[in-house]
Amino acid sequence: MVSKNKMKYFRPSSTHELHDYLVDVKEMSIAILAGGTDLMPRWNDDNGLRPDMLIDIKKIHECFGIREYENEIVIGALTTIQEIKNSILIQKYFGALSEAASHFAGVQIRHRATIGGNICNASPAGDMLPGLYAHRADMKVIGPNSSHSIPISDFIVGPGKTVLESNEIISEIHLKKSGDSSCFYKLGLRQSMAIAVVNFAIAYTRDSNNAFTSLNIAAGSVAPSIVFLNHFTDGIMNGTSLDEAIELVDKDIFPIDDIRASADYRRTVLKNVLKYTFRHELHENCE
Repeated sequence: MVSKNKMKYFRPSSTHELHDYLVDVKEMSIAILAGGTDLMPRWNDDNGLRPDMLIDIKKIHECFGIREYENEIVIGALTTIQEIKNSILIQKYFGALSEAASHFAGVQIRHRATIGGNICNASPAGDMLPGLYAHRADMKVIGPNSSHSIPISDFIVGPGKTVLESNEIISEIHLKKSGDSSCFYKLGLRQSMAIAVVNFAIAYTRDSNNAFTSLNIAAGSVAPSIVFLNHFTDGIMNGTSLDEAIELVDKDIFPIDDIRASADYRRTVLKNVLKYTFRHELHENCE
């Protein structure tokens, strides 16, 4: 229940300060401010709902930056999409994320929007999400009493819904150096500032004979949340022909009609682009 009282504002400078504060406000409705590119437009309407407390986390320096370790890359949740786009480490290890960042909105929004905010927004059309799914990212979640990790596929549970409690935040995104190559594809109704009609990320490895040894495909805008095209990839890995395997996509997706496209259009486009990618571009443009 959102209070009609004036909204309070708090700006912690560390995760420890945030922890201490969250213990005392567990009964209050809370909104977290990171980049604000989704949150603030919702409040422009005078009738927009306001929480009891707005917590501005932009001064928590532990949540910024991209760091390399022996077996993983860690992205702070407050890292901007532009920083991800420019990162040599992301380009080197996670091509799908780098490409998705390049397709993300416009330059002004990329400099403001954060990777953690894009994840917590939990949009079925979120540009950064398919790459994070395809690369099996783990979210580090912190709250007043503990911290824990959770796979992104378990973290998002529906449109705009995550498993975060009201007094928890994402602090980091962990990505293992798997050696996968990957790529990202997005179809929008225009070239820039467009919400995806369909998007997907492919992560894979191949042996010396150019046969797939692993293959993950995560697709957006075709279900209530990002979905793995497991029936299709299992078919490809088991030697099913592309024309036969592509029909298995229907078992993994649940598209809807909305103002951007019909369910049938999304279904057809996803299949056609996947077929084109596997036949003509995968070996050239997904390295």
